[in-house]
Amino acid sequence: MLEQVAPTEKEAPPLWTQVLDGIYKNRDSGMLYERPILPSGIRTWRSLKTKNQKHAQEELRRRRSNGNVALSQMTVGEVIDRYEADGYLDRDLAKRPSKTETDEKRHCQTLRQFWGNIRVAAVSDITCDDYSGWRKDPTRLKQGIGDRTTDRELNTLNNAFRYAKRRGLIRLNPLANRPKYQPTNAVHHCREFMPGDAEDLHARAALLFAHPHSVVLGFQMLFEAYTGLRTCEVLKWRTDAGADGFGSTTGQFLRVWRCKNQHLVNPYVNIHEGLAKLLAAHKAWKEEHFPQSQWFFPSHFGGECVDKGALAHALRRLQRKGMRKLTSHGMRAFYVTVRRSQGATDALIAHEIGHQSGGATLAGTYGGVPPNWLNGGGPNMKWLPADKRAWALLNDRPVKRHSAKQDDQNKLAVTTGQSHRPAIPVRGRGPMHAGGTPRPSSCPSVLTL
Repeated sequence: MLEQVAPTEKEAPPLWTQVLDGIYKNRDSGMLYERPILPSGIRTWRSLKTKNQKHAQEELRRRRSNGNVALSQMTVGEVIDRYEADGYLDRDLAKRPSKTETDEKRHCQTLRQFWGNIRVAAVSDITCDDYSGWRKDPTRLKQGIGDRTTDRELNTLNNAFRYAKRRGLIRLNPLANRPKYQPTNAVHHCREFMPGDAEDLHARAALLFAHPHSVVLGFQMLFEAYTGLRTCEVLKWRTDAGADGFGSTTGQFLRVWRCKNQHLVNPYVNIHEGLAKLLAAHKAWKEEHFPQSQWFFPSHFGGECVDKGALAHALRRLQRKGMRKLTSHGMRAFYVTVRRSQGATDALIAHEIGHQSGGATLAGTYGGVPPNWLNGGGPNMKWLPADKRAWALLNDRPVKRHSAKQDDQNKLAVTTGQSHRPAIPVRGRGPMHAGGTPRPSSCPSVLTL
């Protein structure tokens, strides 16, 4: 009787096979890998992103060349240096707006102090926690507790890493899933700082209309609330813009400019009932007081355009007097809320204010909308108050026309620092020289609030 012998199993090939110097092939995927040494001294596998041996050799040579510092050796400081040298480009390799670029530059100066000598391979959540503790030291803070500041600066560092990855300096962005330090319940949205209704809006604007120097801010506040535009957008308006200019009317629409290239989405604002009344009141006021100025919102110093921070400053002055906080961007939230209450969909409102998201970002920024509002069950908020409108105060004040000579004198005052007008008594903190004369500025002051 023959003895039966079980057949031997064929030995499986090894998972990794060296095919070239420093290059290994994975048995299952066929992908080629290298074996770099981590900072801890342990070898690991790194994909060369190809199955072609020639391409793998080129990629390995590129990674190890002097022109591309190995990931284990590159420092965060070198990443920041490259980001700065190339001009703080965004994810599309385009230049950022000047204000954003200024913020990025300032953040990089702070980041370099802590991150400069840290290797990219050593960056982790723990490193971010260490930076948060370092940044929140009272000697390094100008205001607040530092949570928001830390998040903003780490966002800049994330931008630098993303740019380095785009340029092939690093393979992975170590801050792609970085921790956040400002609690979500500490984040305030602009909808919290908007007027409650038309009565509330006009009551606050009336305080600005109460003084000749801040009337322009009252108009600016109302125009932002009635159009949903940002401050930098309404201040582009001119009365000499012509048919194609910003601030000109075309039928039932007002031509506008929007930041972030959003005017390419919608370069017009619909002139609703409230906006039509506001435009008429503004036109009458400007023709009486600033006939020589070509700006839609002229300053009382020479008729040039009002300073972009003037309205925010005035609203802060009112807040210091115990009033509820309102912000300039809260006027944009007011526009969204009124339109929602009138039954407009978020997709329509997004188009009206220039968003390209089709309404996807409105809920996160301006809050959700009750479902019954979409079916005509909203409160249908009005643009105009039931009683007195804010600009009605202008009818109770004698007209003081700004002549061309006065405008020239005011411009001279801005240049030389000498006022051609008597000092105006003020209460509280006003922009005054020690000698009692008004300090020249393009920012109207709310002097009697």
